[in-house]
Amino acid sequence: MIQVNPDWRKVLTSSSRYPGDLVSWVASRPEVTFYDIWDETIDPTWLPYLARVGGATRKQQVMAACAVARLCLPLIPEWEDRPRVAIETIEAWCRDEATAEQVREAASTLAAAADSNSSSYYASASAAAYYASTPAYSTSSAYYALRAGIEHQLICSTYRKHLVFERSPRPKGLTIWQRLAKEEE
Repeated sequence: MIQVNPDWRKVLTSSSRYPGDLVSWVASRPEVTFYDIWDETIDPTWLPYLARVGGATRKQQVMAACAVARLCLPLIPEWEDRPRVAIETIEAWCRDEATAEQVREAASTLAAAADSNSSSYYASASAAAYYASTPAYSTSSAYYALRAGIEHQLICSTYRKHLVFERSPRPKGLTIWQRLAKEEE
């Protein structure tokens, strides 16, 4: 489980490297928690940014990007195994079982595979895997998975499944909804 960075909102709003519409959306909701934002976000391209400010490590983010890239593998012909091999190499790197050089080699092979094929599904699926393999750009994996035709909800649920943030235990007593209902009586 990932511990949430208590300064996540400050990190998100103080940097220009995050999408402006994401920053605006979060800024317009000052009363909500990180968990609410994480659970309510329906744009899968925002989740990697939220994971970063939320406290996920680079390798955790890359593993999630690999999981998203794996959603694209059924779109690639069976005879083409470069995207799968690249994803497996990247996942091995995340587990400290492969070197950065092996990842770079797999990524360059994958870039050649994407460039050599004109099919948009193939190119997008390969690009999703390629960007998962490039830790600095792992946020682009969701974008290319979308371009390959993968559903928004599936990408979001994949990120949420692979990046689990530790939630503090619920306070004892009535929930806020129960207290509000009681006040109305």
